[in-house]
Amino acid sequence: MIVLIAAALVSGLATAAMLAPVSALAALIIAPLAASASAILACIFIAWRNTRGDLGPPDLETQADAMVAVLCDVAQQGKIAPVAAPVRIRGQRSA
Repeated sequence: MIVLIAAALVSGLATAAMLAPVSALAALIIAPLAASASAILACIFIAWRNTRGDLGPPDLETQADAMVAVLCDVAQQGKIAPVAAPVRIRGQRSA
């Protein structure tokens, strides 16, 4: 959402800056239209980029499942390991 707002602001200001020397009225009328058009194009680009599944990183579900399996294995190993008895030290001084 921030990217869309930034695209609209930048293109609207750039359009207004380019048209201001020619006509202030044209700059006031066309700048919001250009900002809206660039926000729509940015939205379409973001949607297109997110739908390309074959070129992106590996599936996050698969990675999450692999991490859960590793954590389950570590938890099983922790249950099997013997618990050490507490160690008492005689003559311990307190500060």
